[in-house]
Amino acid sequence: MHTVEMCLEAVKQNGYAIRYVSSKVLTYEICLEAVKNDYSSLSYIPEVFHREELYLEAIKHDGRALRYIPDTYKSESVCMKAVFQNGLALEFVPNNIISKEIFERAIEQSGLALKFVPDNRRSKVLCVAAVNNNPLALKYVSDKFKTPELCNVAVYSDWRAFLYVTENMYTVDKCLEMFSLILSYYESPDDIDGSDCTYIKKIVERLPDEINNEKQIIRIERQLKVRGFNKKYFDKENQTFITIEEICYKEEDEIREFDSFIEFYEYLDENLDNADLHDFDFKGINIRDYNIEGAYISSAVLVEQHLYDDAFYSANIKDYEFNAKLTFSAENEVVEAIAVLHDTDLVSNSTLNDNSSKVYYISDIHLDHKLINAFPSYATELEVTIYIRQLVKKMIDTVNYMTYSDYLLIAGDISFNFEISNIFYTELVKYMESKFWSPPQIVVVLGNHELWDFNRYGTSSANLHTLDEIIQQYRNMFAKLDISFLQNDLMISNGTIISEEQLKSFDPDELKYICLKSPFVILGGLGFSGCCSEFNATKGIYRKTIDSLDEDIRQTKRFECIYNKVRIALGNEQVIVLTHTPKENWSNENYNCNWTYVNGHTHRNDYCCNDERTFYSDNQIGYLSKNIGLKHFKLSRVYDIFRYYPDDIYTISREQYLDFNRGMEIKVTFNRIGKIHMLKKSSVYCFLFENPKTGKIYLLNGGKLNNLEHSDINYYFERMSYYSDAIKDLFSGYNRAIKSISNSIKMIGGTGTVHGCIVDIDFFNHIYVNPMDGTITPYFAWSIIDKYEYKDIAMLLKQRRKDLYDNYLKLLRGKSEGAKLLKGKTKVESIEISRFVPETYMYEPSRIMKSLQYLTEVNVIRIWNDHIMDIQPNGKAKELYNNSNLMLPTQKE
Repeated sequence: MHTVEMCLEAVKQNGYAIRYVSSKVLTYEICLEAVKNDYSSLSYIPEVFHREELYLEAIKHDGRALRYIPDTYKSESVCMKAVFQNGLALEFVPNNIISKEIFERAIEQSGLALKFVPDNRRSKVLCVAAVNNNPLALKYVSDKFKTPELCNVAVYSDWRAFLYVTENMYTVDKCLEMFSLILSYYESPDDIDGSDCTYIKKIVERLPDEINNEKQIIRIERQLKVRGFNKKYFDKENQTFITIEEICYKEEDEIREFDSFIEFYEYLDENLDNADLHDFDFKGINIRDYNIEGAYISSAVLVEQHLYDDAFYSANIKDYEFNAKLTFSAENEVVEAIAVLHDTDLVSNSTLNDNSSKVYYISDIHLDHKLINAFPSYATELEVTIYIRQLVKKMIDTVNYMTYSDYLLIAGDISFNFEISNIFYTELVKYMESKFWSPPQIVVVLGNHELWDFNRYGTSSANLHTLDEIIQQYRNMFAKLDISFLQNDLMISNGTIISEEQLKSFDPDELKYICLKSPFVILGGLGFSGCCSEFNATKGIYRKTIDSLDEDIRQTKRFECIYNKVRIALGNEQVIVLTHTPKENWSNENYNCNWTYVNGHTHRNDYCCNDERTFYSDNQIGYLSKNIGLKHFKLSRVYDIFRYYPDDIYTISREQYLDFNRGMEIKVTFNRIGKIHMLKKSSVYCFLFENPKTGKIYLLNGGKLNNLEHSDINYYFERMSYYSDAIKDLFSGYNRAIKSISNSIKMIGGTGTVHGCIVDIDFFNHIYVNPMDGTITPYFAWSIIDKYEYKDIAMLLKQRRKDLYDNYLKLLRGKSEGAKLLKGKTKVESIEISRFVPETYMYEPSRIMKSLQYLTEVNVIRIWNDHIMDIQPNGKAKELYNNSNLMLPTQKE
């Protein structure tokens, strides 16, 4: 219960808090402190506390409190005090009070108060005073008083006032002067903030076309970022130069074509940055005469005109043949990555809604081989970057939709060249961010090829980089890009990375606790090959970085050590083991059947998903493949903070209850004070709330309380397993049907989300599956009251979602259970489209069904009805009671 003292302290910190103060403890002192802190809190104070002293206190802190004061209290004295404190309070002065003196006092405090002076009362004196106080008050000055002198006073005091000058002041010279003035305030146009940018755009929108079409104006508008090129390129097919420019005062981009390079160059203000001229041969044009900085020009053209710089190519691509001598597995590649298909779902199909994360993966892209094939003789750094950019786009675009909870795993061998790797990951992050995907959800381990670059030309006398130095180089690179890099590390779902040293120091229980709120963890590292007799360090696969079997074995044991540490602590949890080398190369132990292993290295694409092991090494792109894309599997993103608790009855805190629901992805608001009892039995949960005053217990249905017949907690604990099995058995057919409908809706492009008896097609269109008779009702709803029912889904889609209609017809031609359930009898040509139904009849059973579905979804009992157990067939009841070790009652308790 909130006390007077608590409430008083709350409103002192935030006057708005008075909204939540109970009338039982509300006092005049609390009201007074609230208006001191926030004048708007006056609107939430009951009339019983309203008095002049309170109004004056509110006005004292902000004159705009006049808005909430009844007219009967708005005396001339009160209004004068209000506008004296804040001139904008003039807006709330009654007509019978306004006077010249009040206008003057308001404008003296804030020139913007001119806005609230009636047009017929805006004298020249008031207008001049307002502009002198605030140049932006020029907006409210009558045109007859907007003299050039007054406008100049305003714009030279605040350039933003240029938006409000008379149109005859918009001349080329004046605009150039003002735009130059604006630029002078910033070190760079990129520093212009959002508010100022809005003013600039509005000014430009006011300018006459003849002004905006002037070359000088166009040039400076580009500097001000109110117009800019989205694209500038050479169209090889039509042999023309194209510019596509976004202009703030035009609804569509402006497209221009030029026949000559010189016209194109001049229109771009001699700025070819980001211009794609790769397909232009520059015949008859001496490139030295032009500023080509940032332009994408073919290296062949640069070679021809003796402008080619070979430094980047020589350092990063040209030496491919030397490096290829250690490329042992190219001739053994047998499977294209995209040819191996598998079932991607590792989450139970029993859940109605998809509460899983997609985990994408790829490995062994081997950019070095692809680059030498694409550029056998020469290439600029920009050509290489654009090639990699296009490859990244092609790779990511194989994914239709990514969510905030998805991950991308990269299992090494991207490139044996550090600089090429840096370009790849930089372009990957840029493109992923454009797709609104977080870089930390890119998780990377190194491959053996990544260890080559630093010692590429290593000799016995060279100063070779150590393995630790190489790993640190990559750590630094990935840290700058905010990519999660693992080398003998463990990553939990909140992005925290536990290092090898930390893992060694934790005991199993500590590690369990740290990972308690993580749906799954990722253990990552190269892995190494100390357990592989055929293909290890003695074959040169790590170059000079590791060239002995002893060192290979030592590094292998390092990874195996932390692998075993995690296995002891988290052996029954969802763990992804991400390595470059396959498990057999670094461990002779059996696979953990609960874990998922991802690797590359072999260039032999394969996967396995059975009761004994799950591994994915089937997206190795390899040296020769021209295809590239991502594959994925799914893992549940829910976690159970009580999973290590043995079956029993516990008293838990409100925070624990909220944490549990958060882990199960159940939205709950719960603020009650009292005991919460957690009942756990056979992985089924039931939460009871005990009223501290009466001792009465209630079943917690999220944040709501459901009444219970029995007051003995043990009654429910003893019957939990039986009740759970009874519910699941009773509704198994219904849940199977609604799951099938949900999957079908997803197949045609709808969301397919299930809540209770309702399957969403989208936010407005739904399908109601009646649990009483199994009938299906498609409907469109603006709200829970206003609904339009349709005779069948075809009718609904044809009128409301034509984009899904063809997919739906294709679905109906199939023989799936969902297709059979969705088929309607009414022909598409039917005249009667829909029937308006202003009722809520379908929502109550849906709410009940939703509560029951928590049991089938996450094993939480949120509705208890003893009748459920009574209606079980006798034979079935005996079976269920035997399973739950509960004596079958002879009569209803």
